[in-house]
Amino acid sequence: MRYVVPIIIVSTTLLALDFYVYHNWRRFARDRRGLQWTRPVYRVLMWVMPFSMPLYLNLFRWWEVEPRLARAVFFGLWSFYYVPKVPIALVLLAKDVVRLSKGLARWLGQRSPRAAAGVDQAMENASHPRSTAPSPNRADAQGRSRADAQAISRAEFLRRMGWTAAAVPFVATGYGVLRTLYDFRLHRIDVPLAGLPRQFEGLTIAQLSDLHAGSLFSDRPMWDAVSIVNDLKSDLIAVTGDFVNSDTAEMPRVLPALNALTAELGVFGCLGNHDHYAQTDRLLSQIRTTPINVLVNAHQTLTIDGARLHIVGTDNTGFNQHYADLPRALDGIESDDESARILLAHDPSFWDSHVRPNHSSIDLMICGHTHGGQFGFEFGPLRWSVAQMRYDRWAGLYAEPRRGGEDPQWLYVNRGIGTVGPPLRLGIPPEITLLTLHRA
Repeated sequence: MRYVVPIIIVSTTLLALDFYVYHNWRRFARDRRGLQWTRPVYRVLMWVMPFSMPLYLNLFRWWEVEPRLARAVFFGLWSFYYVPKVPIALVLLAKDVVRLSKGLARWLGQRSPRAAAGVDQAMENASHPRSTAPSPNRADAQGRSRADAQAISRAEFLRRMGWTAAAVPFVATGYGVLRTLYDFRLHRIDVPLAGLPRQFEGLTIAQLSDLHAGSLFSDRPMWDAVSIVNDLKSDLIAVTGDFVNSDTAEMPRVLPALNALTAELGVFGCLGNHDHYAQTDRLLSQIRTTPINVLVNAHQTLTIDGARLHIVGTDNTGFNQHYADLPRALDGIESDDESARILLAHDPSFWDSHVRPNHSSIDLMICGHTHGGQFGFEFGPLRWSVAQMRYDRWAGLYAEPRRGGEDPQWLYVNRGIGTVGPPLRLGIPPEITLLTLHRA
């Protein structure tokens, strides 16, 4: 079997997570008749689920289009089972750390000299009965009993509230699978470009990215996305890579909708890393049956009343691939041509590795690839995503100082419309972008 070591690591980690949550749930459900049935069910799932995903990925051709329903159900249930347990486990861990700290403090207090003196005094009192304090009366005992009962009641209330709150991640995950997955959000972005000719003031570019045809449950999401894009009536459209997961057999799910894309100045595209997991030449042939002009290390110049705007496209570089050739893509554009240059490139890491160090003539790069991480939150300036673990620029518009110049270079990272891995978006909805260019 392939990847034995990764399977063992992943399965062991998931098993530990499951066991830790189960250990806490077992104590809560033990004395509740209505919940006792969950304990044997949980014990079975605890030993099955950690190994199900690694075995599925290694024993079956999960990337194939069919059986798409079975694959969707499996990934959805697995995500619903595990994703919510991460925040639950973190809360339980914090609770156990607090309890351990209190226990340690109590133990240290008992070991202190003052506590030892108290013990000696108690022993002395016990050896001299006439010097001991009078025993507490019945009222005092009843008062302590009531206080203990109230403390137990409060603890029980907090336990119930805690496990009720634990249902929130499951509800949120279910919402992410069933609702947010194809809840397309339109982002309207204004970009000031210093080199933009007056004739192109207000030019609009609608962007789609990361279709991942194999991740779509049907052709309906693609039709919905294309309908939104066409309704924008943008001047041009850009599709920035990852048309498929890994196989050209996925393309029939998106081809009819892509054929309906229309823009006055054209529809342009570039390839992503997943497009190279497929039969790339065949994939290009399929894409070129649509209105999309795929720029593979090439450019096309748009002209309005003698003014020019260069649309440049590279193949993918990033994620252990090195297919981009930006100098070749720029070949034919005069070095003294100050017209604006817009680059379509799939991976935002290409920005730091090639564009900014060597090609200050690029005014705007449009990309995708990160999916916004699929998991995170965005509340105005407060933003976080799992994508930040790998990418400094993971979603939205970024301005960077231009090498040797005063005007900034711009980068836009689209959050994509498809998914990889679990068919789930939590806090990061799929995106359609409308970029409007202005003269700086």
